[in-house]
Amino acid sequence: MTKIAFRAGLAALATATMLLSGCGGSDSAEPKGGTTAAQATDNGVAALTADEILAKAKEALTKANSFHLAGSATTDGDTMSLDFKISGKDFAGTMSMGKDAAVEVLAVGGKQYMKPSEGFWAMIAGAEQAKTMVAATGGKWVLVPAGEQISGLFAAADVNELLKPGGTLSKGEATKVGEQAVITLKDSSDADSQVFVATTGEAYPVRIGPSITGEGITFSEFGATFEGIVAPAADQVIDQASLSK
Repeated sequence: MTKIAFRAGLAALATATMLLSGCGGSDSAEPKGGTTAAQATDNGVAALTADEILAKAKEALTKANSFHLAGSATTDGDTMSLDFKISGKDFAGTMSMGKDAAVEVLAVGGKQYMKPSEGFWAMIAGAEQAKTMVAATGGKWVLVPAGEQISGLFAAADVNELLKPGGTLSKGEATKVGEQAVITLKDSSDADSQVFVATTGEAYPVRIGPSITGEGITFSEFGATFEGIVAPAADQVIDQASLSK
């Protein structure tokens, strides 16, 4: 599912550049917080079918309402990464590809904002146009209308997209991610990617990746309060539509 999750998070980037057709990666973070008494209690998901386990993982993540999502992946020598803090439908974070192409993204109160680097503009529009866009935005947030192609960047906060398999799910082995006991789910469309769901405490998705360590995406800070997810001041926002004038 690594490909699936990154494809959701970087959808607009992939469409614009035709570069992101698949992912390997390099993220070894483990979920924060140690094993608690609640976590030590078997939650029963290991006995369920693969589809039922995934449904439980989505339910747990939705119930938590907030979580931290981070990871990186490399394909054809280009490293992609994302780091999001998500609270309900609001979130803030960064995405990057290579050394120079990066974009800050922010969603608050149903509005979507992005703040691209010059390298990001260059990747999707060319070097000359990038200079024009940087000058036009002046370091401000760009308000992105829903439905725009570039709004696919914001799909990484959608639980259904994050945990959407590309093929048939099957149940794999029970193992551990750090100290957290998990059950493995495999996706028939991507043999290298697996999702690891906690089998003690809440049935959170703990990790998406080829293995329990190394490449992939990690989930942590379930239920945390993220104070920094706030709308930018009005004078720090420019409407995307004005950039094409």
